[in-house]
Amino acid sequence: MAKKVYPYEPDYVTPPGWLLEEYLEVRGLSPGEFAELCGRSPELIAGIIAGEAAIDAATAAEFERRLGLAAHIWLGMEQGYREGLAQGKRVAALERETVD
Repeated sequence: MAKKVYPYEPDYVTPPGWLLEEYLEVRGLSPGEFAELCGRSPELIAGIIAGEAAIDAATAAEFERRLGLAAHIWLGMEQGYREGLAQGKRVAALERETVD
C-alpha cells in the first residue's frame, strides 16, 4: 500500500522581519538604534519588521555584518515571503473567478 503524502502548504506567510525583531530584542536594540548602526532609515527597518518593506542585497549584507546571520538566509526568507504573498493573491483571484 502506498503511503499518503501530505504536502506542507501553510495558509500564512511570515515576513523575515519577525526574525529581525527577535534578534533586536535579544540584543536589547530598538529598531531605531539598529537602523542607525546599519546606516538605514528607521522607516525602512520598521517596514521590514512589519513585512511592508523588502530586504535587498545590500541590507542583507549589513544585517549579516551586524547580526551574524548570513545574507543569503535573509534574502531567502525575503524571497519566500514575497512568493507566499504572490501565491495568496493568485489563490484569492482564482477563488473570486470561481464564485463569479
